[in-house]
Amino acid sequence: MDTKVSLLISTYNWEDALRLCLLSASIQTVSPDEIVIADDGSREDTRKLIDDFRVVLKVPIVHIWQEDKGFRKTSILNKAIAQAKGDYIIQIDGDV
Repeated sequence: MDTKVSLLISTYNWEDALRLCLLSASIQTVSPDEIVIADDGSREDTRKLIDDFRVVLKVPIVHIWQEDKGFRKTSILNKAIAQAKGDYIIQIDGDV
């Protein structure tokens, strides 16, 4: 059986940090099978950045977004985990 890994990245309105996080993910020796971005209501700039990386990365990127109604990180993480297809989920914050 081939084990699948999902990399879950949480983000909110900090495109520069998310860009660095995605760049870091792109140069790892072993890539995840998918990247799931848990977005707690970011602006359009974040979606555009994710779309740009979809073209560059060889790994599928799933963007899970919820409307900004204040800090609801646990809610968006739960939604992203439910969408992840991996047997294992590695979770990091987009500002790491």
